[in-house]
Amino acid sequence: MNKKNIILLITGVVIVVAGWFGYKEYFTTTTTTELYPDKITIGYVSWPGYLGLYIANEKGYFKELGLDVDIRAYPSLSEEYSDYVSGKIQGAANLTLDAINEAYDGLDHKIILVIDHSNGSDGIIASRGIKDFMGVKGQMVAFEYGTLEEFFLLYALDRNNLSLTDIIPINLSPEKSADAVVTGDAGVAVTYEPFMSEAITKSGGNKIFSSADAPGLITDVLTFHSDFIKAHPNTIEAIVRAYFKAVRFWKEHPEDANVIIAKYLNITADQVSAQVGGVKLLDESDNRTAFTFSVGLESLYGNMRSVDEFLKKHQQNTNTRDVDTDTLIEPRFIRKLQK
Repeated sequence: MNKKNIILLITGVVIVVAGWFGYKEYFTTTTTTELYPDKITIGYVSWPGYLGLYIANEKGYFKELGLDVDIRAYPSLSEEYSDYVSGKIQGAANLTLDAINEAYDGLDHKIILVIDHSNGSDGIIASRGIKDFMGVKGQMVAFEYGTLEEFFLLYALDRNNLSLTDIIPINLSPEKSADAVVTGDAGVAVTYEPFMSEAITKSGGNKIFSSADAPGLITDVLTFHSDFIKAHPNTIEAIVRAYFKAVRFWKEHPEDANVIIAKYLNITADQVSAQVGGVKLLDESDNRTAFTFSVGLESLYGNMRSVDEFLKKHQQNTNTRDVDTDTLIEPRFIRKLQK
C-alpha cells in the first residue's frame, strides 16, 4: 500500500471514530432515555380545570412513574409567567393566549396536552345595578393587565361594539378584581372561578358575560420548555400518562376526587361540582381530536391561529418577532398514547 493510500485510510478511520463519538455525545447529552432525576416544577394558578394536576399530585401518580414533581401555586398569572419565562420552573399550566405571548417574548416552549376549554368559569361580573354588558360603559372595570383577563375583556368589548376607551381600567389580580366588586371599588370585574361565584354571592351582583358566550376561546394547556422536552422525552411521556390517569380517577370516583380538588381550590367538596361544571375537561380521546389539524376552536391548531389573529388585530403583540403558532404544538406524546 503506497503512502497516499495509507493517509487516506487513516483519515477515513479518524472520520468514522469522530462521527461515532459525535453521535454518542449527541444522544447522551441532548436526549436521554433515563427519567429526569431532580425535582420538576409545574406552575399553576387556582383553577378548577387543573384537577388532573391536583389529583395526580395528591394520589402519587407522578411518584409511581418515578418522577419528583412539584406543582407550585401562584397568586397571579403574571407571577407564574415571570418564573416560567425566566426558567425557574420547567412547566406551566398555561393558556393558548399566554403560550403565544410567551413565544413572542422569545420563550422556546411547546404544548404537550390540552387541559380544558372554559365553558362559563371565566367571566365578567358587575354590581347589582348593572344588568347587562352595555352597562359597562363608563364604569370602573378591574382586571389584570397583560393577561387572559385583558384579552377576554377586549373580546367581550369588541363583541358589543365597545373598546377600552369606553371604560375606566383598574389593574388588579383576578381575586382582587372580584373583591373590588364586593367592596364597591369597581363596578365591573374580569375574573374566574372560584373567585367569581363568591363575589356574586357576596355582592348580589350579576354575571354579564362568560366564556360560555365564547366556546373554545379560552383553552388551558400544559407547556414545557423545549430544551427540557428534547432532553427528557421519557419524562414528559410519564407526566402525560400520570395526568390522564388522574383524569380517569376523577371520572370514575367523583366524590373522592372532589375532596382532593376542594383542598386545592380552598372550597368545600360540595362546591366543587358547580366549579368544575364551568369547564369542559379534555380526556385522552378529546386530546387526540384537539391535536388534529382543523380551522375550528376545537382543534389546538385552529385555536392558536384564531387567538394569534385576534392579538395582532388589537396590537397586543408589539414584538416584531414572527411566530408560527403551529410550531408551538408538540403532538407526539398524545399520539404515542394511541399505541
